[in-house]
Amino acid sequence: MTCAWAESRKRRRITIPEILKDEWFKKDYKPPHFEKDDDVNLDDIDAIFNGSDDHLVTESKEKPASVNAFELISRSKSFNLENLFEKQALVKKETQFTSRSPANEIISKIEETARPLGFSVQKKNYKMKLQGDRTGRKGQLAVATEVFEVAPSLHLVELRKTGGDTLEFHKAHSSLNFSNNLDILRNLNSHLLIGP
Repeated sequence: MTCAWAESRKRRRITIPEILKDEWFKKDYKPPHFEKDDDVNLDDIDAIFNGSDDHLVTESKEKPASVNAFELISRSKSFNLENLFEKQALVKKETQFTSRSPANEIISKIEETARPLGFSVQKKNYKMKLQGDRTGRKGQLAVATEVFEVAPSLHLVELRKTGGDTLEFHKAHSSLNFSNNLDILRNLNSHLLIGP
């Protein structure tokens, strides 16, 4: 059987139905038993697969999601274990900073700053999607933004490139010039003080 599935020639290789019929495979096989749950709400799952917000069960939040100490430390570059597993890219696809401004003000300031630069803005529950109006060499620049609450008076803002060119992302980030608009404490990726 092992030789049959490891066969390099496709025509002679064993198929899944043939494996399932094999006596060796059936030995001690117990088919899975799934309990039927009649109270399952499939609205969210249907909305994902149908690509429609009509069926989506929305969750309204009055404040941004909280970040615990472990999550905060794991987001810091100096404690990042990513370097052990993969080669670090020269240009990052995301950046973070902290601010003492209220979460609603952070979202408003990002929107105010991004629209004149040609970004369309979609926002929901302290998350934003910024979509560039120009097509660059790798498509339109798209940036996902999320605000997390670290403490009642301290918020972590994460900007992540979800489409387009990484260099365009960095140009857009510096064009947004958040340090003039928000009380930014520091950029977590570079560990430099940006604001007061």
